[in-house]
Amino acid sequence: MSDFRDIIIKLAFTMYSSPGVYALLLGSGISRDAGIPTGWEITLDLIRKISATEKAEPKNFVKWYQERYNESPDYTKLLKKLTITSADRANLLRSYFEPTTEEKEENLKVPTSAHRCIAILVKYGYIRMILTTNFDRLLEEALSEQGITPTLISTEDEMKGAIPFVHNNCTIIKLNGDYMDTRIKNTPEELAKYSNKVNKYLDRIFDDFGLIICGWSAEYDIALRNAIYRRKNRRFSTYWTVKGKLCDEATKLSNHLKTEQIPIDSANKFFIQLLEKVEALRDIEKPHPLTLPLAIATTKKYLSEDKYRIKLYDLVMEETEKTYRMLNSEYFAVEGVKTEKEIFQRRMHDYEVSVKIIMGILNTITYYGHGRYLDLITNVIERILQIPKGYRYIDGLIWLKRYPALLLAYSIGIISIAKENYQALVALLLNTNYSKNDEKKRAIEGLNIHKVFDGNYDTWVPYPNAEKVKLPAHRYIFKIMKELIKDNIPDEKKYEESFDIFEYLLGLVYIDVMFKDVFSENVRFFPIGRFVWKYYKWPHDEKGLKLINDFIENGLKQEKEWILLKAGFFNGSVERFKECRKAYEDKLRAISKNW
Repeated sequence: MSDFRDIIIKLAFTMYSSPGVYALLLGSGISRDAGIPTGWEITLDLIRKISATEKAEPKNFVKWYQERYNESPDYTKLLKKLTITSADRANLLRSYFEPTTEEKEENLKVPTSAHRCIAILVKYGYIRMILTTNFDRLLEEALSEQGITPTLISTEDEMKGAIPFVHNNCTIIKLNGDYMDTRIKNTPEELAKYSNKVNKYLDRIFDDFGLIICGWSAEYDIALRNAIYRRKNRRFSTYWTVKGKLCDEATKLSNHLKTEQIPIDSANKFFIQLLEKVEALRDIEKPHPLTLPLAIATTKKYLSEDKYRIKLYDLVMEETEKTYRMLNSEYFAVEGVKTEKEIFQRRMHDYEVSVKIIMGILNTITYYGHGRYLDLITNVIERILQIPKGYRYIDGLIWLKRYPALLLAYSIGIISIAKENYQALVALLLNTNYSKNDEKKRAIEGLNIHKVFDGNYDTWVPYPNAEKVKLPAHRYIFKIMKELIKDNIPDEKKYEESFDIFEYLLGLVYIDVMFKDVFSENVRFFPIGRFVWKYYKWPHDEKGLKLINDFIENGLKQEKEWILLKAGFFNGSVERFKECRKAYEDKLRAISKNW
């Protein structure tokens, strides 16, 4: 049986990408939490009441009834024995299905969370067909709360006159009838066989729709079970929620259908989490309330005059918190989610979408801020890099939680190089920290591609032939970052130069910050970049080497006046820079020779 979170994510993606394709098959378990009895439970209760009128106290009500009336208990016959008119029958049954004032206060016999979540999924268009063995009207009530009037089919006559279900926003088929109609089915004989007309109708539904089964045991509904066995078309999957263990008949049917079983605690919890994940997919794809162009335009306006300073801070902090909440929501849960390539790549894409707005704001501050508001860069990176307590770094999806902060760091870093805004680079690489297991860490330690794509997960990035090329994660980020910051650096040559110099400085600063003795054997896990393959391959790419060498040599000619050193890097020391450079390049050459 698959893990709950693992498979519910798969189901959410499937429903989101194929709205209306899946039908629900609901049994009594869906209404159990509402205190609604099954048809058989009502039958037994009616027998209990009959026996009480005769002052009998049988241990076995069914046996007593059979001996007393020479027939097996039958819901319809019982109602005929106890009532005369349809109004009498309605009044008798009302107490089983309609809540009293006290019951309403206790949330009994009213739509549950499961019913309401289903109604919202119907409203969104993800569910159009619902089959149920229940007699109650809780689903109809929940749909009514959402302003939806479904097409109801509870008898064969209604099936005959119904509008084709392909033209309905929502169709509910009450397979065993409605509690206000005495023709409901609940005895073994009644549940054993459908008419040819009903069978043909069900065959079409099971052929046209995928199936999500919840709250149905399959133990008593023999005709329904047989209808599902006849299902020939397997183009859509069948998902079956399981609380505890399936009975033998359900197990056989599940094996026949090759269902995806979903272990659940309750129908309520299942549908709440399913709806949350579908809504998360809707939210992440729909236009952001603050669009990227509007966010950039607003930031530019606030940068233009100091009187907007407070508004700028409010804008950045509000968007940062929105992004943080999204990144740490249930949608991006990692515990219990199996790390698979498809999920890994989808999550990368969703992280990229999630940070676009805040990235646009920070990029604008870096490009147009003239060295002001740098504390905003520090605050945002620290917040986004901060992963809530409780995570153990054991697999790729957890390491990938640093990816959004890495994207922000690269965009700020590349623009800082292009604009020679080294104060912004200081804010990013020297002034930013985060906490890990209550220990203060420098942000530069976490802003390392090799720690985000730890192990062999860099071969999972959506880059052509990722498993065959060197540094695929670096190449992928180079590719996507070009699009993300093209409004700031439209020139491709300028972009490539700035990207490579940033990655080079990222590794150089890491060695300086993290190691006092840069020639120690303990110097490891330092960032490298795509420039290693490009510039240090054998034979050397002289043009590639010249780019970085020119950047460094031009800076060193200025000695302590070099803007990089004046900003605070390498403690402003030329000697420390040269020492770190030699140690770094020794390491880079050793790496490249192995290639």
